[in-house]
Amino acid sequence: MKFYVLLISFLLSACSVLPPVFNDSNIKNISYTQVLENKEDFEDTLVRWGGVIIGLENDTNQSTLQVMYYPLDRYGRPDIDNSSEGYFVIKSPEPLDPKQYTEGRELVAVGIIAKKEPSVSRGSTRLPLIKASGIHLWPITYRENYYFHCPSCYFQQLYW
Repeated sequence: MKFYVLLISFLLSACSVLPPVFNDSNIKNISYTQVLENKEDFEDTLVRWGGVIIGLENDTNQSTLQVMYYPLDRYGRPDIDNSSEGYFVIKSPEPLDPKQYTEGRELVAVGIIAKKEPSVSRGSTRLPLIKASGIHLWPITYRENYYFHCPSCYFQQLYW
């Protein structure tokens, strides 16, 4: 009996889609627009944001990602079917592979909203900066007509 309980718990733990850092209980559900309106109120707050990569700059010790923000769906994936609310910047403490972190890739990141604003801006708006403790790249999918023909494929591809 113990064997079966152990086996079931092992199999269920393998179903986790995101790394453990994404399940931190201190993550606040704060929207992009809330941060833009009151940046000072949300400094040093742990958030989970997602979007689509629009640029990557690598230094020797860190990387800077420019991301188009999209709200997350129930699976934690950026919901690119909705409209984007704007842009933000992610600072990674380690260099990221430019072959993997290419333009158009969907990602979700966990990190704190930094006190210091980045030097990057779009128009007259200063972009929010996230100091990442975890970044997860979603697998490349073909959304157009893909889920129409196979609605369960979205769920299945999470575990491939």
